[in-house]
Amino acid sequence: MATIDIKLDRHTKIYHETETVRGVIVVTSKNSLVHQGISLTCDGVVALTLSAKNVGRIEALYNSVKPVYMFSYATEAEKSGKLPPGKTEIPFEFVLKSKGSNKHLFETYHGVYITVQYTIKCVMKRPLLSKDLNAENEFLVELKSGAKSSVKQVPFTINRTSVQNVNTKANIPRFSIRGKLDSSQCCILRPFTGEFVVEHSETAIQSVELQLLRVETVGSVEGFAREVSTIQNIEIGSGDICRGLTVPIYMIFPRLFSCPTLDTTNFKIEFEVNIVVVFEDDSLVMENFPITITRF
Repeated sequence: MATIDIKLDRHTKIYHETETVRGVIVVTSKNSLVHQGISLTCDGVVALTLSAKNVGRIEALYNSVKPVYMFSYATEAEKSGKLPPGKTEIPFEFVLKSKGSNKHLFETYHGVYITVQYTIKCVMKRPLLSKDLNAENEFLVELKSGAKSSVKQVPFTINRTSVQNVNTKANIPRFSIRGKLDSSQCCILRPFTGEFVVEHSETAIQSVELQLLRVETVGSVEGFAREVSTIQNIEIGSGDICRGLTVPIYMIFPRLFSCPTLDTTNFKIEFEVNIVVVFEDDSLVMENFPITITRF
């Protein structure tokens, strides 16, 4: 039984534009292995998908927006021949550079309707009646360039008058929560922070939650489709929080599911946070804050 694998020289699998990606193709076999060549390919692709809500459920299965190709590389890692028993390592390397003068690399990101992914694939062709061996490995790309974050503090007050996301305010209890977000421009490497204070509430509070949202906009022939989905939900206050107590807001941006805010001609990746107050009668109110994420 023979196996093939791809191992990179960095355990983090993080690379930057213009850097050299190095690694080895590892072939393991108990016996000598005859093959008809080993090929290595790498692609950097932005996969775009339209929501079924925008194009219809049947059409959405077949009609995806044209992907954006940022990077491609292909080589013959090993010519036809025979590999000895045991482990064989075949080295490879390539420069991570955008495809064409007008193309740009984007940071790795795994979303719902937008995915930015860099994958290395390896195929060993086998003789007739023998199954080809395949391996695949994803590496991550982070960009050193881009806007730097700056402190833009956002004070807020949430009360019965301020909330906009309800049909009627008659069922909302009288309450007041004030606080601040330390900045609406956030470095992805640092935590998202702030604080809030429950000044008063006529109904007991069940929890206060912080939601991180992705806002994905995808272009199509018919126009642009904008979809909002939740990345993570964190309970930052549990139970009927003491009045007048300062409660910290703290959140780490998740790897892969967040990236620096991106705006291109084909698609956009933006982010928002919600502060959600849930009362004991299961009614809730929510305040939305757009944020900008940067790498530095």
